[in-house]
Amino acid sequence: MEQKGGLSMKLIYFFDHYIKPHFLRGTKCIHPENTGWISAELGCIRQWDVNIWLYSKNGTTIAFDSGHLNYSGIDREFAEISLDPDRVKAVFLTHADVDHAGGVDPSGRIIFPKASVYLGEKEEVYVTGKQHRFYRLGLKIKNCVRLQKGYQLLKDGEKQNIDGISVEVIHIPGHTLGHCCYLVDEKILITGDCLALNKEGGYGFFEFFNQDSTLNKKSLHKLKSFAEERRVEMICTGHNGYTKNIREAFNHIDEVAICSRRKAFDESAPYDVFKE
Repeated sequence: MEQKGGLSMKLIYFFDHYIKPHFLRGTKCIHPENTGWISAELGCIRQWDVNIWLYSKNGTTIAFDSGHLNYSGIDREFAEISLDPDRVKAVFLTHADVDHAGGVDPSGRIIFPKASVYLGEKEEVYVTGKQHRFYRLGLKIKNCVRLQKGYQLLKDGEKQNIDGISVEVIHIPGHTLGHCCYLVDEKILITGDCLALNKEGGYGFFEFFNQDSTLNKKSLHKLKSFAEERRVEMICTGHNGYTKNIREAFNHIDEVAICSRRKAFDESAPYDVFKE
């Protein structure tokens, strides 16, 4: 059975805002980086359980993902890192999930109002409603994020140049069918939700949130080869911070990270990642 109409459109937003905080509390599986600049070029904004990554060079700033719909603390986070959101020139979405693309959904506040929006071409089916995001309890549940007209679609291997900042697209399906990672200036790899990190290294992302965990494992082998061949210096994830240990980041990619109150995935993670 497939949900239709307004209920289908809003169900995942309801889950994101009201159910997921309870679902994740006590699991200690999510550990985003706190808002701040990690270097002169790389920074991030934390919205509860997720990071928006920022890259700035020669006066140009670009973003990777846009966080939740109508996150109430966004102006506080912008002030924390002295970022004028009007000066962000481009937003590259790793995928169209509500906690990554909600900040550019016109049904709420668009947090980077002057930025061009980029999305992997195979991810567009979620934005147009042609592909369901989850299959739960016999229901095909569609994504509820929509984008303003004018967003640009990206192919696997495509390169964009934003005022001298190089961004290369790597299609890594599994978490979603069109999920993409981005190599920034040949050194920083933005991985979205394909990879989860803890002190033991990297694992395939959590089963509950994946469209196809088996496909995600296969894709991570592609990403591992890419990272090694291109001598990536840093990996930045959507929900588990970053690492400079590229070898360890792919230590356990044939395993899926476990999100459970019985055993913490990351003992150092917050007990309640939604508590501010």
